Amino acid sequence: MIIVLAILFVILVSIRTIRNLKWVRFGEAFGKQGEELLGDYHYLTEQGIICRVEQGLPTGKLLKPLAKNLDDRVALFVHRDDAAKARELLK
Repeated sequence: MIIVLAILFVILVSIRTIRNLKWVRFGEAFGKQGEELLGDYHYLTEQGIICRVEQGLPTGKLLKPLAKNLDDRVALFVHRDDAAKARELLK
């Protein structure tokens, strides 16, 4: 049973890692600076750039009470294929 759980864990971590390799982090900020990143996100999507925003911390339910101070975190990710064009647009 432990071996099956270990194999399942490795598979899930591998899938998440492969998905994350498709994205380049363009910025991470808190509070007012996070609002600027949201503005960059809207601008890039209007220009046809594939990007996504993470708000808060991706924590599990057990760690959520400990991360209350970090709920205003904003992170901007751009698809690796569009990263060069996005850098040029944000200059």
